[in-house]
Amino acid sequence: MKKIVIILAMLVAAVAVSATNSNETKLQGESNTEFGAYTLTKSDAATVMNNVAYQTWTLKYSNSPDEYCILYAPGLEGNCCFIVRCDDFEVQYSKDENGFGACLVDTEMRKLTKREVLKKIDKVRLSSQECLTSKEKSVDEYLMLIACYIPQLIG
Repeated sequence: MKKIVIILAMLVAAVAVSATNSNETKLQGESNTEFGAYTLTKSDAATVMNNVAYQTWTLKYSNSPDEYCILYAPGLEGNCCFIVRCDDFEVQYSKDENGFGACLVDTEMRKLTKREVLKKIDKVRLSSQECLTSKEKSVDEYLMLIACYIPQLIG
C-alpha cells in the first residue's frame, strides 16, 4: 500500500500543473487528499537561522484555511533540508544518504516544543514517511512531494 501511495504521489507531482525549474515562482498540483489542490509560491526573501540562509515558499491548499511556510536549504553532496511550519505545526523533510523523508524538526531549529508538535502530528504516519524516495529529485519535485504528503501527517 505504501508503494502505491508513493507511486501515486510521484505521478501526481509529475503531471501537476507546475514549473519544473526552481527559478519559477509558483508550483501547483492536486494533493489527492481532503486538503484539495495546492499552490506553492516562492518568496524573494530568504530567512536566516543559525547562520544558514533558507529560501522560503508559501504552501496553501484549496480546502484548508492554514498557510504553511516552507524553508529550504541545500546541503553538501546533494543533501538538503525543508522545514514546514504553520502556527501549531512543524515538520522537517530532509535528503541524506538514506533518502528523502520526514522527521521532527531538529532541536536547534524548532519554534514549537516537541509536545506541541506531537499533539498535531499523526506519529504513525510520520514514521511511515521516514523515506519517501531514495531517488535524486529536483527541488521542485521535493516541494511537490511535501505538498502531497503534509496533509497525511496532520492528525
